[in-house]
Amino acid sequence: FISSWTKQFKMFGSEKAYLKVMDEVAQNPNYLLAKDSGLSFTKVGQVLADREEKFATNWTDKVPILRGSSRAYTGFANKFRMDIFSSLARDARNVGLEPAKSKALAQEIARFVNTATGRGDLPKGLVNAAPLLNAFFFSPRLMASRLNLLNPLTYIRAEPFVRKQAIKSLIGFGSYITTVLTLAKLSGAEVGLDPRSSDFAKVKVGNTRFDFMGGLQQYIRMAAQLVTGKYV
Repeated sequence: FISSWTKQFKMFGSEKAYLKVMDEVAQNPNYLLAKDSGLSFTKVGQVLADREEKFATNWTDKVPILRGSSRAYTGFANKFRMDIFSSLARDARNVGLEPAKSKALAQEIARFVNTATGRGDLPKGLVNAAPLLNAFFFSPRLMASRLNLLNPLTYIRAEPFVRKQAIKSLIGFGSYITTVLTLAKLSGAEVGLDPRSSDFAKVKVGNTRFDFMGGLQQYIRMAAQLVTGKYV
């Protein structure tokens, strides 16, 4: 994360720096395997379906500061996904698996990386309509990724190696949220504990709410409201 995060600042200010990072991604030994397996690589200044959803309009390319922001985010996301895929591929080889020879395993790894980084799979009938959906819903692929992460079938159907990695990530994320909320509570802030409430798992300071759950809170709250038939 740190390696990708620090480079985004140079990409914000320089097209050359962005192209250099993209070349670095393409030179990764696992690049072709990742691409063939469906790992999401987005672009700046291309057709809308190939862009990051936060910049799903060509108008951003006309304004220098917006194009710089698009370069920074897109370059960060591509490098981050490539690095995670390479790390998981290496871990798989270390336990005797070979993603290059197992198409199913490589695709599962790519799908998990996409989902964990906000590029969830859309139903086949909606893939081509993604740019239109983005006009009405903020980041439909992000929505899909969050629903997939909360869906038990995602873990049940996954390859054993990928399932283990996904559960480790889920536990790590849960530990992070618990730690942040506990520290906030101990510091005197108000923390929402009722899953039926819009303040659930948020830190409230005065009239300001802080949501640390990265888009997962809303679906957990909605599920609790549907199950109980009540909302707060």
